[in-house]
Order: sequence, then structure tokens, then C-alpha cells
Amino acid sequence: MSVRRLLPAALLVSACWGANAHILEGEVISVKSETEVVIQHEEIPGLMRPMTMPFTVRNPKLLQGLKPGDRVYGRLIVEEEGWYLAHLRKQPGARARSAGPSKASADLPPAPLRPGKTLDGYDVPLADGDTFRLGEGQRGPVLLTFLYTTCPQPEFCPAIANKLQKIQAGLQPGEATLLAITIDPEGDSPKVLREYAEVVVADPKIWRFGRVDDKTLTALAGHAALTVDTATGSTEILHSIRFLVLDASGRLIERYDDARFPTDRVIEQLKTGGPPAPPDSDGTLTPSD
Repeated sequence: MSVRRLLPAALLVSACWGANAHILEGEVISVKSETEVVIQHEEIPGLMRPMTMPFTVRNPKLLQGLKPGDRVYGRLIVEEEGWYLAHLRKQPGARARSAGPSKASADLPPAPLRPGKTLDGYDVPLADGDTFRLGEGQRGPVLLTFLYTTCPQPEFCPAIANKLQKIQAGLQPGEATLLAITIDPEGDSPKVLREYAEVVVADPKIWRFGRVDDKTLTALAGHAALTVDTATGSTEILHSIRFLVLDASGRLIERYDDARFPTDRVIEQLKTGGPPAPPDSDGTLTPSD
């Protein structure tokens, strides 16, 4: 019996788990630590579209023996303070994927942009029909980030939107642009992005939403140090938090790899061009309190 035929029974089981539990099915991309695994998951009904994302476990034994390419299914617990996998196991009889054709070097994403370097120039189509020049040739400071409108995981897109709202409140039109580019262009049509902008109360004079083609998205993801998986010939972007502060000429001032950075610091960087990133920094992670 195929796994697909087993799913209805699994869904019956999930009804007994409670409203905060969901069936997760997908493929292991990597095991990052004893408590974190990256999974390219299928649609989670009632929760989110297919995506490649990291998930945590509280029991390290759940990840023992897993390897990239393994098909897995499990129980995802959704809580306000965060999500975690309470159950995860390899699907019986599932085989690890075989490596696809190697990508030509020209197709690989670029290296992460370093502080002090200028981002390559890109013309980004916006949800409102305009085109925004990002990077070399841009006009005015920019805070660049990535999200998608249907992501409900509190540590990711809701945290990004909340941070952008706070930064927007500290800016006047013309001082800087907050540019959020969707990593789900298939689901986030211009209309969807416009509706989302209304939900998060984005001021169109400050906060814009972009939707680019796959090639440009892969390039921008590489510049932002997002993990781009090209091992099977297709391209998957690991959903993670990135904020890039660019000065008026498109030069990187600092990259933030979480959403816990001081809001006032980024507002100051956008308005004045400084302070610069710490020496020899790649991405900045906010120290825990």
C-alpha cells in the first residue's frame, strides 16, 4: 500500500491529537543539529503551502538515523511561542532521492554579499505595478527582506512583518524604502501581495512588495546568504530570516540573520548610512538576553 493511501488514516489520527497538531509529510534536506532538521514539506492543509523550512524537535532521538532524501511524516505541534515536531519517522519503504544532474557553475547562486560591497543591480517588479531598482543604480537607502504571505509560523514571516511595522513607524516617506520580496511567487500574486500590504498596514510610500522571477530570486537569495539547494537540478530556498540594510548607492551596511536586532539601530543606518557592521562580520545574530 502506498503512503498516499495511508494518509486518510493518518488524518483520522491527527483529529485525536488536538487542534494544534498537524500532519507533516515531506523530504529531509539536511539534519542541521541534534534538534533541527530541514524538510521540504508538502502542503499542510489549513496551515501552509509547500515550503522548505527548518523544524525543531525536543527529543533528539527523532532525528537519529535520518539523512538527506529520506521521506518522512510526523506530527507538527503549533503553539504561540513556537512550533516543533513531536513525532517524526521515515516512511516505510521510502527511498532516499538520487542526486540529479549537477548544476553548471553559472546557474549556482552568487556568494553572500559582504558589508561594504555593492549589490548587483536588479529591476524588481512591484505588486502595485511599478518597478523598483535594487542594488547598483538604486536611489535611496533600502531595507531588503524576504517573506511569503501565507506563512503563519511566528518565528518567521509574522516576526518579519512585525519588525517592518516598527521600522516603518520610525521613517518618513522619502527617507528609505522597506522592500519585502516574496519567496513564494507562485502563490503570492500581485493581488495577493496588495491585499497583504493592507493587512499589515504597509505605507506604500515607505514599504513596498516585490515579486521576481526564479532566476532573480535565486540570485537575491544567494546575495542574502539564504540556503539554496540545487542538488537535484531544481532550486529550493530554505525559508529563513534575512534583513539587508543597503545605503543609497546599494552598498551593504549590515545583514541581520534574525528579527531581534535593535529597531533604532536599523532606522539610524537607513537615515545616516551607519553605524557599519562589526568588523569581519558576515551576518549579525542578536545575542540572547
